[in-house]
Amino acid sequence: MSFELKLVIMTALAVAIGATLSTRRPPATSLSARVTSSSGGLVTVWLVVIAGALLMVGIVSHTLLRHVVQIAPLVGAVSLGLRGSSLGVSAAVPLFGFWFLIMSAIWLFLLGVAQIVSGTFTSAEIALTVIIGAASVLGLAAAWRQSVTRTPARLFTVVGFAVLQLAAMWISLQPFVARR
Repeated sequence: MSFELKLVIMTALAVAIGATLSTRRPPATSLSARVTSSSGGLVTVWLVVIAGALLMVGIVSHTLLRHVVQIAPLVGAVSLGLRGSSLGVSAAVPLFGFWFLIMSAIWLFLLGVAQIVSGTFTSAEIALTVIIGAASVLGLAAAWRQSVTRTPARLFTVVGFAVLQLAAMWISLQPFVARR
């Protein structure tokens, strides 16, 4: 199975995670506005942590341009979050799911359990995978606390941002980007 097909499968799983979290029914007892807004702010914070850690991976691995391309969807979701858009959480959840799945694939490879990905990883890169994975889980938890309603726009946003992340990853792996 090609790495590109594995990315498509991980993206589909990220869509499933995103659709589950961002289109669930609101809780029977409504959350206070304070809890909901603070969770939304936390979603944005965890997106920034992931983007920063990915840039650090780019610096230590000398693949900064590749990682700048990879964080483009994260920057878009951060922008929605900073503007207070109601779709910010829906944009974030598939990204959290995608990066958690990528980090999990790296951990499984490093542990010798599965070879979904391959390569060599420095101790700094391994530490950054832990940060990215933890930020993804914490971002998903913050998104879960959001009071959301089911709308087609939320589902469209989930799918759209998952596809953007897949496209960014695919572009980042192309020779014209990877060589720089």
